[in-house]
Amino acid sequence: MKINYETVHFNYADRIGNLTAEAVGVVKGEKHFPVYSGNQIFKPLSKSKPFSTPLFAYAEVFWSNVINEYFVSAPLYQLAFCHGYEEETQKYYDYGTVVPRIYNKDEQLLNLLEFFRKYPDKKVDIDQYENYCMMFYDYTDILEASYFQNHKDMAEQLAMQILVSVLKGDQNYHYENIAFVCNKKGEILRLAPMIDHEFSTYFMFPDNSAQHMYWYSELIRSMEGHEVQDYEYDCLKNPKERQMMEKSAVCLHKNLVYIKEHYPEVTGKFLEKLNCLKHDLEENPSPFYLQENIEYPGTANSYAYMSGKARYKDHDEEKAKLLEEKYSSREKKIDFHVLSVQSVQEIKGIIRLLKVMLEKENGNWDKVKEQNDEYKAETGFTDRKIKAYDKLELTDEQQIVLDALRQNCVEETLWSAIAAFQNYPFRTASGLPYQYKLKIGKDGTYNKELLIDRRENSKTLSWSSIKMAFQNCRQISGIVKRPKALGDIRGISYIYPLFWKFGLIEVPEETAKKMSGECDTAEER
Repeated sequence: MKINYETVHFNYADRIGNLTAEAVGVVKGEKHFPVYSGNQIFKPLSKSKPFSTPLFAYAEVFWSNVINEYFVSAPLYQLAFCHGYEEETQKYYDYGTVVPRIYNKDEQLLNLLEFFRKYPDKKVDIDQYENYCMMFYDYTDILEASYFQNHKDMAEQLAMQILVSVLKGDQNYHYENIAFVCNKKGEILRLAPMIDHEFSTYFMFPDNSAQHMYWYSELIRSMEGHEVQDYEYDCLKNPKERQMMEKSAVCLHKNLVYIKEHYPEVTGKFLEKLNCLKHDLEENPSPFYLQENIEYPGTANSYAYMSGKARYKDHDEEKAKLLEEKYSSREKKIDFHVLSVQSVQEIKGIIRLLKVMLEKENGNWDKVKEQNDEYKAETGFTDRKIKAYDKLELTDEQQIVLDALRQNCVEETLWSAIAAFQNYPFRTASGLPYQYKLKIGKDGTYNKELLIDRRENSKTLSWSSIKMAFQNCRQISGIVKRPKALGDIRGISYIYPLFWKFGLIEVPEETAKKMSGECDTAEER
C-alpha cells in the first residue's frame, strides 16, 4: 500500500458548482462545498469545528486508503487547497481534502437520523439522539430495528462499518455519518461507503499529549466496557453531556459483543482482514507513517476553534478576540515522525484488543496478558528493566505509552506516560505506597501538576521538577543507587519510582523489591 500525501490545487472561481449539503440533525446549517470536474468535492477544514487541526485532513487520507485496501471499498481522500475559498466564506480555511462524490447524478443520500424520523421504529428512540463530537455511539438498537432485521445484507454491511469505525477510533461516528443511497423516488439502493474519518483518536491532539492519551484511554475503556463508577465524569457539569459520556464509556463493548453474537460471518471476515493489516504493520510499518507535505500547514492548535466558534457560530466578536489572545500562543509544530511511530503502536494496541474480544470466548482476558507478554518480548530493555516493566500488569494504554517512551525518550512521551499512570499504585524507595492524579484546569485539560496521595498526606509535584530529574537521568549510566542521585529536587522521592517503573533507570535489587511491593514495610505490617 502506498498512500498519496501530495496536494491537489483548485481555484474557487473555477468550480463547476457547489454541493449544498444541509446538516439534518442536532447541528443545523448548510455547507456549500465546491465541486470540480470528475465529481471531485473540496471539503474544507473549519475554523469552528472542535479541536480541528491539519491532522483532520491527514486522518481522512490515511484511513480512506487503509479501509479501501484492507476492509471495504471507500472513496480516497487527498490533501487539497481551494484558493480563494477562505476569502469567500471566512469561516472555512482554504485547505482541506478533496474526495469523489459517493452518489450519482440521479441519486440522493438519506442518513440514519433522517431514515428513522421518516420510518419510526419502536426499537430506536430517535428523539433521544444527540450529536456530540468526541463521543462513541451505541448501534445495537439500530441493528435490532425492523429494516435491518429484514435486510440481512444491509445489516452485514453496517456491522462491518461499525467494526472498522472501532478500529479507526472514530470519535464522531454518529448516526448522521451513516447513509443510504436512494434514487429520486427515495427508494433505498445501497449503503453509502464510509466517509468522514477526521475524528480518528490516533491523530487527535498532536499539540497536547496528555489530552491525546486521555482520549485514547477512553477508546480502550469503551471497548472493554467496564461498569462506570460514580466519580469518573465528575468534571462534566452538564447532566445531559455526562449521561452521554457514561453511555459512550461502555457502548463500543456492547457493539462488539452484539456483532460477534449476531453476525459471526462478518466478524470472521473482519478478523481475517484485521490479521492482514496487523501483519503488514508489524513487518513493515513505514508505509503507514504519515508523510509530511511541506506545502500543507504543519502546525497544530487544538484550541484555535474556540475563537472560531465564538465568531462564526455565536457571533460574539468580543469573545472571539479574547479567545484568540488566550489561545494563539499554543500553536505547535507537528512532529510527524514521533506522531507516526506513536499512532502505529496505538493502532496495533487496538488491533490486539479487538482480536481478544472477537476471537473465541467473550472476556478472554488471559489472551491480553499473553499478547502483552509477546509484545514486551520485542522490546530492547535490559533484563533489570524488563523486571520492572513486567510487574506492571499494564493496560493497553500504559503498554503503548511505555513502548513509545522507550522508542523516543523525550519530554512529550514522558508526559504521556505520566498521564496514563494516574491512580497507579506506586511505592517509594522505602516501600511506602502512593498514587497520583493530574489536576484538571478550567478548560478541561490537564494542568502539569501531580497531586500525590500518601494516605492522610497529600502533596503537589510539579512538572518542572520531573523535567529536571529527567534531564539528569539521561546523563547517568549504570545503577541509580538512591533518589537524590537524580538531583536535590523537590519531590524526588516520588519521581524516582516513576522513572524505575517507566524503565528509565536501573536501581539496586533491594530497592527494586521494595518499590515492587515484594518487601512489606513496617507501616503495612
